[in-house]
Amino acid sequence: MKTTSLLTGVVFMLLSGAALAAGPKQVDSTQALQLQEMGTVQISGIEGSTDDAIHALKDKAAQQHAGHYQIIALGNPSNSSLWDGTAILYK
Repeated sequence: MKTTSLLTGVVFMLLSGAALAAGPKQVDSTQALQLQEMGTVQISGIEGSTDDAIHALKDKAAQQHAGHYQIIALGNPSNSSLWDGTAILYK
């Protein structure tokens, strides 16, 4: 009996930690219609790939305690490996 309770507790803690680690979810414009906007974040000069730039926007969204974010601009000016981007944050 105690083993089952302990195992259930451990599984719950692991699932809770995974949910928190996941951070904000990226949404598209249709999904965003159902959410409450809370501002924007921008990144500039992120070296690497689009994945690195998206990860930087997600990190900024997490710092602002956003539940969701929508990327509205992402690019590398002058065809460099430095990325800029903007995302709208939602509760």
